[in-house]
Amino acid sequence: MPAKTKDKAMQLQSVYYGDCVKHLEQWYAHNFELYPQARSLADLIYLDPPWNSGRNYNHLFSAVESSDDDNSQSAQEIAFEDMWKWDARGDALKRVNRIINPNKEKDYEYYPNPEQSKHPAYKSILGLKHMIHKTGMLAYCAYMAERLALLREMLKPTGSIYLHCDPHASHYLKMIMDDVFGPKCYRNEIVWKYKYGGRSNRMFGRKHDIILCYGKTDQKDTKTQKNPETKTKFNLDAVRVPPEEKSFAMNYKKVDEHGRHYREGKWKSGKVYRYYADEGRNPDDVWVDINSLHQADPERTKYPTQKPLKLLKRIIEASTDEGDVVLDPFCGCGTAIVAAHQLKRTFVGIDISLYASVNETIGRLENEAKMPKKEIRVIGIPGDHRSAIRLAKDEPFEFERFAVQACHPGLFPNLKQRGDKGIDGRGKLLHPIKENGEKKTKIIVQVKAGKPSIDQVKAFAHVIEHTEGVIAGVFVTAERCWTDGMREVARELGTFKHEHSLDEFPKLQFWHVGQFFFKHERQRLPKLPEMADPRDKDKKVSIRQIGFLAKRYGK
Repeated sequence: MPAKTKDKAMQLQSVYYGDCVKHLEQWYAHNFELYPQARSLADLIYLDPPWNSGRNYNHLFSAVESSDDDNSQSAQEIAFEDMWKWDARGDALKRVNRIINPNKEKDYEYYPNPEQSKHPAYKSILGLKHMIHKTGMLAYCAYMAERLALLREMLKPTGSIYLHCDPHASHYLKMIMDDVFGPKCYRNEIVWKYKYGGRSNRMFGRKHDIILCYGKTDQKDTKTQKNPETKTKFNLDAVRVPPEEKSFAMNYKKVDEHGRHYREGKWKSGKVYRYYADEGRNPDDVWVDINSLHQADPERTKYPTQKPLKLLKRIIEASTDEGDVVLDPFCGCGTAIVAAHQLKRTFVGIDISLYASVNETIGRLENEAKMPKKEIRVIGIPGDHRSAIRLAKDEPFEFERFAVQACHPGLFPNLKQRGDKGIDGRGKLLHPIKENGEKKTKIIVQVKAGKPSIDQVKAFAHVIEHTEGVIAGVFVTAERCWTDGMREVARELGTFKHEHSLDEFPKLQFWHVGQFFFKHERQRLPKLPEMADPRDKDKKVSIRQIGFLAKRYGK
């Protein structure tokens, strides 16, 4: 749905739904208008992009595509497969070519610095292509390079960017960051060490993440760093940490008249100075005092890659002042923007998952950050059925992604438009069933932005019946437009039973996006057995997620 010109700028105190690259390209197109308005650009960018290295690390270095019926992958992993798998059908290849050998008339329309002869990440992606070849890791790096180049344009001259990753890819991402931001803008490689997870009998336990920190300007340029308009913000006093126990016992033995522990020293001039224990010490680049969240932690939201608020607050306090703008283009469950609001910063969050991320983030802003609902802008989600129909006409692929997720929180859309065999989204049952000796777990979705034909419904029924592992499908439309002939196709396909339910479930059912705006949950859900959470295939998806958005948008 084309936005009005005034709405194309980055809106503060907002959560955006959709692929971050779409919004970044839109904001970049208006960058020259926005630049004088410092409040419209980011003082801090934090990103913890989608990653699943523990389960897919070997696959990342394979050029062979995995089978579509690989039951080890969750629905979300399948949906994101384009990002970390070399796609012989061309998506990853085209992305790499756009960077190293662009068609300037087409590819540079949305890329930073079009007056330059090469893309900002040209050297790093070209080098990685020769080093790691056509693999999933190269596809992932090109995906990140596209977004990092645009993120640099969103950062103020005084700003900083923190890229959270794990050691599987941190060295490749550092190459890209050096290429895009410049090696002289490098600040820190922070090692965040935690206690939980990482046990192994095959290697030393993996117990840390990497956070790469870069600025927008040259740190070694003294003129730049003395100029308040270009000097990178860094508030070290705001993030001091208590001295370690051994250091305290050894070095802070003296006590003044107020009961404060201190240690003394002398400058070369002979002047005596004191360091007080309660003033804390400067943190170094190895953080061991912030632990990851365990399963029973009250802060836990069950989002699998959730980071603790304390970690994000340290980053935000170190690199921003009150009122500054914090941008998180992969906001997940919203930890960064919740921390930003709690610290009196403004925020912008983006995520591609409607229920699992955008909905989770909005709920946390209301409940944890105590932000009034009326002050939270949600952008990219149609506000009513009429605007959803308009989206279907103007941007069919965006409508397709919205429709799949609006249908049920257990379903996740494809991120690619081609080669999907008529399957636009999918999900998995929490408990598999057996039918005619075959194990079946998958629910598939097909979306039609326009008015469907009976032949399309018949073709989808054929896919349901003849695709391995598929037990049922949902045919989604913009409006209620199903004919008696279409319903007859669904009846002929039949129903299935599930041992964890007394109900019978149709193998083919119809749903239209108007039901997303119905007030009552039962009116808006397709009839399906318990679905696995796309973020964790071993857990049931939370139907509470539906209620929140239905309450927000329902009439």
